[in-house]
Amino acid sequence: MKTFKGLVIREASRGESSKSITVLCAEYGVIDIFVRSGMKSLKSSSATQVFSYSVFCADEKKDSRGRVNYYLNSAEPVNIFYRIRLDVKKTALASYFADLLCYSRIENSDCSEVLKLTLNSLYFLDQGTREPDLLKSVFEFRLLCELGFRPYLVGCNHCYAYESDIMHFNFKTGLLECEKCCRNPDSIFDYRLDRTLLYIVRYIALTDYSKLFNFKLSDAYLKKLADFTEKFTGYYFTNDFETLRFYKII
Repeated sequence: MKTFKGLVIREASRGESSKSITVLCAEYGVIDIFVRSGMKSLKSSSATQVFSYSVFCADEKKDSRGRVNYYLNSAEPVNIFYRIRLDVKKTALASYFADLLCYSRIENSDCSEVLKLTLNSLYFLDQGTREPDLLKSVFEFRLLCELGFRPYLVGCNHCYAYESDIMHFNFKTGLLECEKCCRNPDSIFDYRLDRTLLYIVRYIALTDYSKLFNFKLSDAYLKKLADFTEKFTGYYFTNDFETLRFYKII
């Protein structure tokens, strides 16, 4: 039996009374846990509902193919992020976060930084102390950074200029080019970053979690940042997320 903390990011019914939950945990990444009688039993209902951060005790069994399956023994909630469930817009955004995590499907690897990012994002969403659109952009971009897609943002890839009025970022190469050195400004992968937007993008990619959410943006730059992070995410996650569409129309 294994004991670990994890965040429930998806629920699915299994038969008439049982269910499976998809859990993000630091030690094992994204795993599925089978919950017997999970649709009817009140014993672990709060700990196994979506967006609950809980302590899980699970039995580990291997199937005929050698794949590890987890079966819930017990669970106790640590934080159920109750306020998220009271607001449809917050629920939609949290569901979008969950979809991104499920799509990435990180398995058998250290996910402590991804879990930290997710819990911090849900905490501020639950408390209502940060603009939801800002949380969305920070989560999108930093998640991709933690998954190994952090771009090279130090300076121009050719002349090493730290900044210019316009810096060109290439989604395909993950590199920056200044206005003078940009070789293909009309490329479909090219994105123009002004000084302020470049600073914001660098901040999200590189700053420590203790400071990551400690900033505010004007409406104009919230829109610019959202456009950039959605396109960055769309390049690597070639999927049309219904939860994102729903969040944007609320």
